[in-house]
Amino acid sequence: MTRKITRRRALKMILASVAAAALSPTFHARARYPTAQASTNSEDSDLWVWMGRAIHALAFYEEPSTSSARIDTRYRDQAFSITRQVRAPYSAHNDRWYETPLGYVHSAWVLPVRVYPPQPTIRDVGAWGFWGEVCQPWTEAYLEPSTSAHRVYRFYGGTVYHIVDAFVDAAGTGWYKTFDEFPMQEPPYQWILARDVRRIPRAEMAPIHPFVGEKRIEVDLAKQRLYCYEGSRLVYTTLVASGVGIQAVEVEREDENGEKFTEVVNVDLATPTGDMAALLKQPSRHMTNRPMKPEDPWPTVEMFDLPGIPWNCFFDTIGTAIHGAYWHNDFGVKRSHGCLNVSCEAARWIYRWTYPIGGYEDDFVAGSYWVGTPIKIF
Repeated sequence: MTRKITRRRALKMILASVAAAALSPTFHARARYPTAQASTNSEDSDLWVWMGRAIHALAFYEEPSTSSARIDTRYRDQAFSITRQVRAPYSAHNDRWYETPLGYVHSAWVLPVRVYPPQPTIRDVGAWGFWGEVCQPWTEAYLEPSTSAHRVYRFYGGTVYHIVDAFVDAAGTGWYKTFDEFPMQEPPYQWILARDVRRIPRAEMAPIHPFVGEKRIEVDLAKQRLYCYEGSRLVYTTLVASGVGIQAVEVEREDENGEKFTEVVNVDLATPTGDMAALLKQPSRHMTNRPMKPEDPWPTVEMFDLPGIPWNCFFDTIGTAIHGAYWHNDFGVKRSHGCLNVSCEAARWIYRWTYPIGGYEDDFVAGSYWVGTPIKIF
C-alpha cells in the first residue's frame, strides 16, 4: 500500500532527509554535506545516500500513479534524494517508482546514484594509479585541472575511470587525471575534481565465487532477462535492455552528378544470438560511434559518445557487451544498439563473477571461448 504525499508531508520528508543525510534541500546537482575532517584512508568511507539524477525532464506525483496530482518537476541533471522504492502499475515491464521529498517519480528516467561526502585527494596515486568511481550525480571533466579550462565531458555518477595522476592547484583544490582509452581522443585524458571521485577498493572488484565450476550465463531476449548459473543453481538474475532490432533510417546520399537525395536503409541493431563467451572484460570503456578519422562517414543512426561505461563483458569480436547503463534506467524492454544494458550495480556483479579473472591493475582482461564464461543468448 502506498502513501499519499501531500505538500506538508513532503516538507517533513525534506527536513528528515536533511537531518539524516545532511543533504541540501535545494536539489543542486552536487549534494552538500557539513564540513568534516577528511579521512586519510580512501577505502574506509561507507557513508553514502541514494540520490536520483534526472536523465530527462521528470514529473513528480502525489501518489505512484500518473493519474494522481502532479506536484513538481525536475529537469535534466537536477538531483534529488530518494527515500525508498515502491511498486505500482506503470508499464508492462517496469513498475518501479521512487519516493522522494518532491513526490513519487517513475524510475525509467531516474539514475539512482550512491552519493558520498566529498572525498580526500589522494596525492600519490602510485605508478599505475587506481580505479575511481564518480560519487556525485555528476562532475565536469576538463582539458586541464582548472574550472576555467575547456569542458570536454560531463561524467555521471556511477561511471568508472582509470585515475593516472593527481594535482593540487594553488587554491588547494585536488584534481585527478583520467585516462581515456578511445583511440582518437586527443589528448587521451581529462581532469576532474578529486572530491567527486571515490577510489574503488580492491574488495569491490574481487572475484565472486572464483573457484566454482560450470558457470554460465543465459539471456532470454523474449523475457529481457539475464540468468547466471553455477551448474544447475541460479545465483543471480537481472533484467536487461537488449538491441532494438532492424531500424529504418533515412540517409542522405549524393549521386554521380552531385545531387543530394534521401534514401531509407535498414540498420540492424539487434543483439546477436547463439553461443558466446566472455572474451574481454574492462572496468571502464569509452563507447562512441563518432567517426574515427576526419574522412570517415557519420553514423547512419543517432550519434552517441559515452565515456566511462562501467563493468563491461564483451562477448563477440565486434564490440557487443554486457555493461552498465547510465543514460536510462528502464530495463525489461529493447533499447540498445545491440549491447545488453543492465544497471550499473548488476554490471559490477556480473563483471566480478564471470571468467576470465583479472587483477585490480588491469585496464582489460582478455579471455577466449575456452576460458571465458559461456553466454547463451536466445
